[in-house]
Amino acid sequence: MTEKDCTPHIYYLRNIMLLRILHSLFGMSILAVLCSSVFAGTSCRLDTQQGIGALGRIEPRSRVIKVSHNAGPEGARVEQLLFQEADSVKAGDKLAILSEYFKRKAEVETAKMRVKVLEAERVVEQTTLAFNQREHARHQSLESGSAVSISLADAKQLAFEQSAANLKRLSAQIAHAKSEQKIAEAELENTLIYAPITGTIVKIFARPGERIGDNGLLQLADLSNIDVVAEVYESELPQIKIGQQGCITASGFKRSYNAQVRELGFQVRKNDLNDTDPLADRDNRIIEVRLTLEREAATDLRHQIFRQVKVRIIP
Repeated sequence: MTEKDCTPHIYYLRNIMLLRILHSLFGMSILAVLCSSVFAGTSCRLDTQQGIGALGRIEPRSRVIKVSHNAGPEGARVEQLLFQEADSVKAGDKLAILSEYFKRKAEVETAKMRVKVLEAERVVEQTTLAFNQREHARHQSLESGSAVSISLADAKQLAFEQSAANLKRLSAQIAHAKSEQKIAEAELENTLIYAPITGTIVKIFARPGERIGDNGLLQLADLSNIDVVAEVYESELPQIKIGQQGCITASGFKRSYNAQVRELGFQVRKNDLNDTDPLADRDNRIIEVRLTLEREAATDLRHQIFRQVKVRIIP
């Protein structure tokens, strides 16, 4: 067989080898993807007896903040609500206007107008005082001889003193009016409710026309960072240290989540979360341990605040 006759067979063998290599690489890539996904789902395991098990609840790191009014024990009625549930707000944003707003605003405008009137009167009185002062000085410089000139000088002095007294009175009235204006402005400010933190409105309790009750106006939370609060038995607390790794899951979770111990509570109290086991001890004394959840939990669990979960901390 000549070299010319062997050339097609060589090309054929090369193509076969190339196809086999590509097939192997494709299979390895598929296997790598499957392994990585399996690892992502099983890297955090709770099916182990190692570590400390506890019940916990999902909670924002900022906590859920109850936003209420400052209208005193009589409460306040909502006039206008500027945001709705699930809206994002920034710290300092105006959330709601209360029913007393327009009345308090009118009182502020009245106080401002009174200050302006008194200040205008003071300008007139200052001009009068300057004139009476000149007249009084001029008559003091004249030679006094007759009873008429003495009486006229006394009248000019009296007018000067009255103008000075009127000016002091107006200055005191202006100061008082400005104080009343500040009080009116403070009362006006109490008819507005502002966001204390940047976050998301998770629940509204009072709508326009309704009176704000004990639950407040609404609940606000920063959902960018999610924690889990584990109720650890007081006898097991000595085994818990800041920085230890943990894992959480719950019924219906597609996967478990990694966590890390960040805070240890200071108060020993009765547990709030109870196991579904009817034989479980419901009067245990616990301490709250706060764990930071991995980043993905902020997206996956932001709609499950206060949900009960199972926690396992590895000492």
